[in-house]
Amino acid sequence: MEKLKTLLIANRGEIAVRVCKTAKKLSIKTIAIYSEADAASQHVRDADEAVLLPGSNATAYTDEEAILRIAKEKGADAIIPGYGFLSENAHFARLVGELGIAWVGPSPDAIEAFGVKHTARGLAEKANVPIVPGTKGLVEDEEAAVEEAERIGFPVMLKATGGGGGMGLITCDKVEEVCDGFRMVQSRGKTLFKNPGVFIEAFYPASHHVEVQVFGNGQGQAIHFGERECSIQRRHQKVIEECPSPFVEKHPELRQKLGDAAVRLAESINYGSVGTIEYLVDDKSADFFFLEMNTRLQVEHGITELCYDVDLVELMLKQADAQLAGKHGLDGKTLKQMQPSGSSGSAIEARIYAENPLRDYAPSPGLLQKVEWKDVPGSRIDTWVFTGVRITPNYDPLIAKAMVHSRSREETIAAMRRLLTQSTISGPPTNLEFLAHILDDPRFQHGNTMTSFLQDFKYTPHAIDVISAGAYTLIQDLPGRPTVGKGVPHSGPMDPIALQIANLLVGNPRGKEGLEITLSGPELRFVGPAIVALCGAPMEATLDGNEFPMWSNVRIEAGQKLKIGKTTGGGCRSYLAIYGGFPSVADYFGSKSTSPLVAIGGYQGRALAPGDLLQISENVPNGFTAVSLPEHLRPQYKSKWEIAAMIGPHDEGYFDPEFIKKIYETEWKVSHNASRSGIRLVGPVPKWARNDGGEGGAHPSNLIEYGYPLGTLNWTGDEPCIFPVDCPNFGGFTSSTTVIKADWWKLGQLKAGNTLKYVRVGLEDALKKRKLNDSFLGSIEQAIRHGGGFEKVEKLQGAHCNFHQGDLGKAVVWEKEGDTNTPKVRYRQGGDDHLLIEYGEESFDLNHRCRVTALENALHSNSTPEVIKSNLYNTVGCCTTLLLYYNGAELPRSDLIAHLQTIESQLGDLRSTKVPTRVFKLPISFESKLQDEATQRYMTNQRPHAPYLPDNLAFVAKNNAFSPQQLKDIYLTGQFMAVVVGFFCGNTVSLPVDPRQRLSAPKMNPSRVFTPEGTVGWAGSCMSIYPVDSPGGYQMTGRTVPCWDYYSYKPGFDTQPWIFRDFDILTFYQVSEQELDDLLGRFRAGKYEWAFEEVEFDMEEHNKLLESTSDEVSAIRKKQAVAQDEMTKAENESLERWRKEKAENQVDEGTVEKLLDDPSIVSVEAPVDANVWKVEVKEGDEVGEGTVIVILEAMKLEIAVKTPDLLSNAGKLKVEKLLVKPGDTVTAGGNLVLLKKT
Repeated sequence: MEKLKTLLIANRGEIAVRVCKTAKKLSIKTIAIYSEADAASQHVRDADEAVLLPGSNATAYTDEEAILRIAKEKGADAIIPGYGFLSENAHFARLVGELGIAWVGPSPDAIEAFGVKHTARGLAEKANVPIVPGTKGLVEDEEAAVEEAERIGFPVMLKATGGGGGMGLITCDKVEEVCDGFRMVQSRGKTLFKNPGVFIEAFYPASHHVEVQVFGNGQGQAIHFGERECSIQRRHQKVIEECPSPFVEKHPELRQKLGDAAVRLAESINYGSVGTIEYLVDDKSADFFFLEMNTRLQVEHGITELCYDVDLVELMLKQADAQLAGKHGLDGKTLKQMQPSGSSGSAIEARIYAENPLRDYAPSPGLLQKVEWKDVPGSRIDTWVFTGVRITPNYDPLIAKAMVHSRSREETIAAMRRLLTQSTISGPPTNLEFLAHILDDPRFQHGNTMTSFLQDFKYTPHAIDVISAGAYTLIQDLPGRPTVGKGVPHSGPMDPIALQIANLLVGNPRGKEGLEITLSGPELRFVGPAIVALCGAPMEATLDGNEFPMWSNVRIEAGQKLKIGKTTGGGCRSYLAIYGGFPSVADYFGSKSTSPLVAIGGYQGRALAPGDLLQISENVPNGFTAVSLPEHLRPQYKSKWEIAAMIGPHDEGYFDPEFIKKIYETEWKVSHNASRSGIRLVGPVPKWARNDGGEGGAHPSNLIEYGYPLGTLNWTGDEPCIFPVDCPNFGGFTSSTTVIKADWWKLGQLKAGNTLKYVRVGLEDALKKRKLNDSFLGSIEQAIRHGGGFEKVEKLQGAHCNFHQGDLGKAVVWEKEGDTNTPKVRYRQGGDDHLLIEYGEESFDLNHRCRVTALENALHSNSTPEVIKSNLYNTVGCCTTLLLYYNGAELPRSDLIAHLQTIESQLGDLRSTKVPTRVFKLPISFESKLQDEATQRYMTNQRPHAPYLPDNLAFVAKNNAFSPQQLKDIYLTGQFMAVVVGFFCGNTVSLPVDPRQRLSAPKMNPSRVFTPEGTVGWAGSCMSIYPVDSPGGYQMTGRTVPCWDYYSYKPGFDTQPWIFRDFDILTFYQVSEQELDDLLGRFRAGKYEWAFEEVEFDMEEHNKLLESTSDEVSAIRKKQAVAQDEMTKAENESLERWRKEKAENQVDEGTVEKLLDDPSIVSVEAPVDANVWKVEVKEGDEVGEGTVIVILEAMKLEIAVKTPDLLSNAGKLKVEKLLVKPGDTVTAGGNLVLLKKT
């Protein structure tokens, strides 16, 4: 290129990506522009430089002033507009030229001439190009429109003269329709195109839409690159395009006529750059008529490039370069020599959209959880998306243009069908299947593709239409994600027994994904046939209004509606299995399970919502045998539960022994705060065997962070909470009694208000009970699949174990005293599948972290026996502990312990070892508007006063006898070792390497409901980096770049979504808030480069540091203790005052329960963890369907909670009791308001 060195691409999406490719080929520097919604778009990553546009997402790409300013600042030689947005804006093209920047496209005069449709008709007629019979100019009013329509002859088409892209036109078949049509088109023209002009043309119902690709040099010479057929359209929007046209192929003499007319028209106005002449071709006579000229690059230009081996964008750029060089355009003689004699082979383009076929193909924005294109010979995918990108509601929902080029049309159709049916796009609904069905239509196969093709084309997806979603409906499978960790929850069904039986009944593998339905279920319309089974807690269920049987397989026909209502007895969850599962739902780390708390897996990482579309198998078995599980074999769902549990891991030494007995004697009550991430219990206050948590924290429940066993009873202060499948994988609170795996299904059925009593069992008892569960399921599978009948199946054993084959055991199953060279080690049990290895005496010591790392590496080494490696699901390494999650049914704990003891004996003294690690250099800003806003919302909506408000950083400094600047200096001079990565989404907890820089701070109480991603927080003795926007309790002290990428597409993340590893060292350098915002923009765009170096951490040098600073550290700790005593006193006073303020308006739980016992009382529940922002009703108010009851605030979103759908036919309702007020914090499923049916 002679003059064109820097190109600004004034567009987005796939066309911006496509332009980048050619520009790079020509060594032209590219500048991308993007909106906030497009930060992760491929074009932002592909361009040499990317600039964020100001303003809203909706208007960013048409902000002429901003785009021109960016072009000047970046020294752009040319601007290319692509298609849409500003591509046919003559005013903008002139402004570009006035700045001395080349406009990569036709002249403003050409854009204007062909932008007004009736003027374009005149130009075509002047160039001797046939035009559709119609009006000579515009029609002025309805009367004139009727007169002209009658003269032309019906049917006619009324068109807005400024229209395009199928907008602003309407077809009329009779006089009566013309007046209304005129008013409608005039109004659309005025609104959409600022031009109310209307003209009329004859309408040819049996016709083809054929267009010719032209290129002119702006000096009177033009050539063409054949024709494309674009007849298959929906609402005048092209769906499938072909090159060459199958109709023209049948009328070969037509090709030259079309091409000659197109060139004649282009040359008549000295047209420069690419353009497309669109024709209407009559199917019967093969007569053709000019429709319009598109003065831009066409969406479907790619199939012309494939058939004519030409790069149209390259021609455009060379034309612009010639104009910049003062040559006015490409040489005419050279251009004419480029005129091809014909096409090579056949190409088809299919436009792939995120759209819902059951909602009249309405756009369906959402997260693309998996994007994989089938590699087909001759294929080309023009796209801007990849796995992890979100289709936003701001723009056209085009995902990609899929193109295939082959030697013949038949080969191209076959190849395109393979591409469409074997590619995977998981997330919102798409038109992939719709496009494939078009290719299968005999009319398409024979090339009979007229503009009316889709009017009588029948397509029905194999899917379930979600009419209403129920209280909390998730996709879950078995075993979930037990092997991932690092903040990716275990996931899977809360009740694995019910899901497995449902799957067996429909003929699925036991672990196949199904719907987990909590408390009340969805209404589902089956668009295709299916075999289903509903198992679990008893629920109301009807099929087309008739009672639907549970624990039975049922064939549902297309069009039928399954409505699942509320639970009618004990238990709270049921599972709907569907033959074949949900094939379009993506795997995430090998599972389709949903973890909604972290937005992972399932359908869009969330609970189902009305309007969702679930694809199901189209291959439903023809032979169907009805099977029902006998009543006596169905699990019993109670309100009073007995659940088997084992001692540990912290029963001994942490709690008073009398209280441990009380744990098993108490009838615990299930709180309304019961969810997949934690089941809170109400019961006696614990008695502790110690006064505080040492270095873990001020409360005796505090510990140095360690891995949490599933099913454990965790103590957050004095509050007990059972940790089920979506719990965090580590934390700093003690855990006592742990539910055995055989009874995990019961945890899934615990409902608010239920009671549970723990039944103490030993390891042998737990494994035997588990074996009986497996035998029960195996017998059912045998009976269903092999017709053996259910007579020999023994029912699922009750909670009480009527056997005790071994010792009930102790929390500590093995320990070894330390010596001068090695620390003390204890092995603590955590149920029948978890073992916790603990070093030292609960102190933050990097020597222990070094030992944890060495043990973990040894376990994963080649020397570990296969039986251990194959049954070791996961490990969670923390500062002083290593949690092992293993398959206790296959790996005897005694064998595992023996191997661990062997490793321990071989580790030896590690105090002088060198550990390979990485030192990261991270930016940190101590100013953040988002953090300030989060604090302000906290003070408004959660807690108005506390010692840590309004300045968290100043509080942490004061709590440690430092000034705020001294705390900042610690960040800027210190090194922070990552002692554990996980919790949720790769949250990275770090400890200062230098003991003089170690701090302590309490968490915010209650925790915030929103924390900005990248927040650098402090709580306990550790720093933490928040990986994503999330709730949180760490004191906010700064902000950096986030450490999590869900789909690992950003640089540095490789194949895992977390960036940091255990033992990484983090350092910080200070930046301004604006500088950090720029870096965050680069991070979101996938352009941020992590700065780190590989080093070795010298434990010997570290131990020398510990020894040499011990006196200084001791003095610092004394000062900190005094400051912390003062702050603790201030916090206690503030807490007491705040709780008193809350208690004045609080409704006691006994009153709530008494009201809920009344069958006419219905609770309105919180859909998510949130703050109460507004209460829109008062006691005594009448409410109806869709009434907004409460408005919640969560993650900066306002969530309107309305009258539940299930009450839409309940008649009159009144507000009986308000349970919350503005500023209250609520959890998902918590009661907000009680309504009474009147």
